Amino acid sequence: MQVRKEGWGLLFYHQTRHKMCFVRSGDWLYPEHFDGTWTEQNIIEDIAARTGTPAEIIEHSLPKLTKRLTSSRLITHEVR
Repeated sequence: MQVRKEGWGLLFYHQTRHKMCFVRSGDWLYPEHFDGTWTEQNIIEDIAARTGTPAEIIEHSLPKLTKRLTSSRLITHEVR
């Protein structure tokens, strides 16, 4: 799996499975968030600190995204 930053958000792709997913996250998410070293809580704290978005909003959105990426097998253990 590879993640690439675009102006509108992130592009997730898996070359061997030929799968892609576009995530319109703006400046909320970065590829580094999916390098296997970040927890969901760390990502939430990082987004809140950088953007001023209340953590409750991020806590509502981020688990849905990681579940969608996991169910489509674009990520497996990248977010702890």
